[in-house]
Amino acid sequence: MQSELFAPSAITHFAGKRAIAEELSAFRDFGTTTEIASIEIPTRPAVPVFLNEFWTAKQCAAHSLHEVSYRACFKPQLPRFFIERLTRPGDRVYDPFMGRGTTLIEAALLGRAPLGCDLNPLSTILVGARLHPPTQEQIATRLAKLDLTRAAEQPADLLVF
Repeated sequence: MQSELFAPSAITHFAGKRAIAEELSAFRDFGTTTEIASIEIPTRPAVPVFLNEFWTAKQCAAHSLHEVSYRACFKPQLPRFFIERLTRPGDRVYDPFMGRGTTLIEAALLGRAPLGCDLNPLSTILVGARLHPPTQEQIATRLAKLDLTRAAEQPADLLVF
């Protein structure tokens, strides 16, 4: 039994593009043909599995905005692959576990509206600074307010904008 999501009757065109099942089946960007297998679960529809090299070290380097060290991060090509195929420019892309912001940065670079949240407050700092960097005027204004004649009492003194 085939999953209804991937059944031929469910394959439709989105924004003039092929459905994701067709897109994955036809993917040959790195020289290999996609193999389609399935996971059989008793009393459930079969789940198709698409086997191929969809993102690889052979791809171009990612945008420099991604150069932030963070645990449990993944290559930006992964969210880009799906954002390009499942959304259009102007669409919202939501990441409920935004971490260092890989998905949100890719969404913004592709002209989508990035939305996200994370339990770790560091995520907001990492993502916000890259999606909304301060202007030169804001930096100059902040630097002018700093007393640079004394040593900072706390490193955090220099980080408040």
